[in-house]
Amino acid sequence: MAKTSKPTGRKSRSGPRVPEGKAPLQVLINEQTIEDAKIRAIREKTKVSGVVEQLLQGWLDGTYKLHRKSDG
Repeated sequence: MAKTSKPTGRKSRSGPRVPEGKAPLQVLINEQTIEDAKIRAIREKTKVSGVVEQLLQGWLDGTYKLHRKSDG
């Protein structure tokens, strides 16, 4: 009989394990913005993915409003 076990996380194609309840998301962002975000995340001892998750949750909750760019 084959042994079955519940996996603790998924493995993405690129390698690292994805924590339970999380999923990868690909977004296109200006390269300089990404670099600046990584540097600030390191200085604040956090991760960019955590910042993005908090911002998205705030947007979904209505606590964070997007600033619309004017056309003029």
